[in-house]
Amino acid sequence: MATPQIATAGFVIAPGQDPVSVFEKHRAELIRSRKLMNIAIALLFFVLLAISVTVSRFYPERLWNGFPRIFEYFGTVMPSLEADKLFLGRGADGKAVQGSILYWYSDIGKYVRLLFETVLMAITATMLGATAAFLLSFPAARNLAPTRWINLIARRATEIFRGVPEIVIALVLVYAVGIGPLAGVIAIAVHTAGALGKLFSEVNENASMRPVEGMRSVGGTWFDEIRFGIVPQVLPNFVSYCLLRFEINVRASSIVGFVGAGGIGQELNHTISFYNDDRVMAVLIMIVLLVTVIDLISERARTRLIGRENLI
Repeated sequence: MATPQIATAGFVIAPGQDPVSVFEKHRAELIRSRKLMNIAIALLFFVLLAISVTVSRFYPERLWNGFPRIFEYFGTVMPSLEADKLFLGRGADGKAVQGSILYWYSDIGKYVRLLFETVLMAITATMLGATAAFLLSFPAARNLAPTRWINLIARRATEIFRGVPEIVIALVLVYAVGIGPLAGVIAIAVHTAGALGKLFSEVNENASMRPVEGMRSVGGTWFDEIRFGIVPQVLPNFVSYCLLRFEINVRASSIVGFVGAGGIGQELNHTISFYNDDRVMAVLIMIVLLVTVIDLISERARTRLIGRENLI
C-alpha cells in the first residue's frame, strides 16, 4: 500500500520530510522566481525606455538648446502695449488707439461669443457621451453583463470610441457634415462615451453585489437589478466623473476647432494662420482663464457631491 503524500499550498510533503524545510525551500524558490521576473520586467522597461528616447530624440542637449526658444516665441506674440495709452478708449475716428488694451482686445465680442460656443459644445458633448457611456457601462462590467458575448461587444465598443483621438474624428466629420460645431460635438461625444464607459464599468465592477442578489431572490429582472441594486450605489461617482470629463471636453472643444469643428479653437487657428501674433496671445489668455474658472467650479461641485473625505 502506497504511503500517502500531503499536498498543500502548491507543494507536496512526502512522508519523513520536515514540513518546515519543505516550506522554506518552496518559499525560497518563489522568491527567486519573483526576483527573476522583476529583473526581466525592469530590463524590458529600460530597453523600451532607451528605444523611446532614441526615436523621440529626447536628448538633454536638444532640450537645453530649445528651451530658450519658448520664451522667444512668447516674446513675438506679446502685444505692443504702451503705458501712456494702456487704458485709452476709441479715438475721434471711432477706432481703438494702437498700444492700448482696447486695441489688443478689439475683437473681444467675437472671442466671448466663441468661448460661449465652446462651453456649449462641451456641455452637449458631455451629456451625449455620458448617456452612451451610462448605457454601455453595465453590459461592459464583467459582474453585470447578461452574457459573455455582450460583455465583449460592449468593452470593445468603448475601446474603439476612446482609441481614436477627438481631432481625428472631427476631421472626418468636418468632411462629412461640413465646417461648424456639429462635427466637434459628435467627435467629443464619441470619445467621451469611450472614456466614461470604461470608468463607469470599473465603478460597476467595484459595487456591492448584495443588493443585486436580493433582487434576484425575489424574481427581479436584469433591468431591476441594475435600476435598484447598482445605480443608487454608483450614481455619485458617475456624476463626479462626468464633471471631470466636462473640464476635459472644454479643452478638447478648443482643440477640435483647428480642423474647422467650431469653437474658440477655430478663431485661434485663424489668428495663427494669418500671423496676428498679438491676437494669438489674447485668445490664449481667454482660453486659459475659461478653463481655470471651469476647473475651480467643477472641483467645488465634485467636493460637495461625494464629500471632501472621499477625495483625500
